Amino acid sequence: MTTPKAPLVHLVRIAFTLAVILGPGGALAFDLSPDATRVVSDPAYLPAQGRFFGSTLYTYGKTTSDLDNYLGLPQSSNQTTVRTATQLFEYGASDDLTFRLSGFYQSIGSTGNYASGATTFTRSGGMSDPTLGLTWRFLDQARHAVSVDFVGSYTPDLIYARSATSSSEGTVARGGATGVLGAAVSRKTKSFTVYGEATATSLGTRAIQNPSNNVVTNYDTSWQYTLFLTTQSRLTGRWSLNLGLAETVNDRIAASFVNTVGKLVEFTNTPGRDTRLNAALNFQVVPNRLVASVTYTHDTYCQGSNNFPVQFKSDTTTPDKKSSSIGVDLRYVL
Repeated sequence: MTTPKAPLVHLVRIAFTLAVILGPGGALAFDLSPDATRVVSDPAYLPAQGRFFGSTLYTYGKTTSDLDNYLGLPQSSNQTTVRTATQLFEYGASDDLTFRLSGFYQSIGSTGNYASGATTFTRSGGMSDPTLGLTWRFLDQARHAVSVDFVGSYTPDLIYARSATSSSEGTVARGGATGVLGAAVSRKTKSFTVYGEATATSLGTRAIQNPSNNVVTNYDTSWQYTLFLTTQSRLTGRWSLNLGLAETVNDRIAASFVNTVGKLVEFTNTPGRDTRLNAALNFQVVPNRLVASVTYTHDTYCQGSNNFPVQFKSDTTTPDKKSSSIGVDLRYVL
């Protein structure tokens, strides 16, 4: 297995590539004079005081993965299609403080093809738990060389989490609360924006029920860390292009369940590191009031695993997992 690159290496690489392609000496010439105006499509955008901002995003994605058994032999190959409608609302309490509410509806279909020749199909669907958040612009580029934001959000555990089986539809709720804290630094010029963000996410305890046998799997608290770098190149007065990279690293998670004969089974879940490339082509339908975008993301995951210290024959690994999605986003200011 190839050792994954460190997150910082990925960020430096993409920053250098974008600088060569889009910088003043690259293929496109931009006006790089400082500009503190707020552009709706810009990654550093915040609504002004008293303004409402909204984003309505629809995406269609596909994930493929392989699952190996404890001997490293193929156990199954899996394909999942995901349709997601996401709604975001923001309100500018002041020019430097924004409150946020978001949530999504999701429909998931998964097919598993097993080495034995068996095939399974499951469905999950429904609403997510809502997310409440805020952004505080500690430094504004209107008065400083860069903008510095502090961000935070909280997602409560309101919807019961149930896994999907061949005879029962699952939910899309996580089964536990989450909290996010982070900071961002951005620099905007008339033609180009660079935005970097670092966040730490506390993934609270979660519980997921299997409706086929009523076994509930419990996961302990863990942490997730993300570095995100994106740019926007304003090609004309109405067209712009976003390019970015995110790297997410997850803690190992202690988990357990009581099986159908009353025995406690403990294991460790190791999620694969996620490297996400994203792009968006934006068009200002109504300048700085309504923006339509076509989006694309591609995720590559490092190997994940489930390890059972006693029942080692239940160990599994996910050596190859990747996903892609396309979407349409409408962003608007009221």
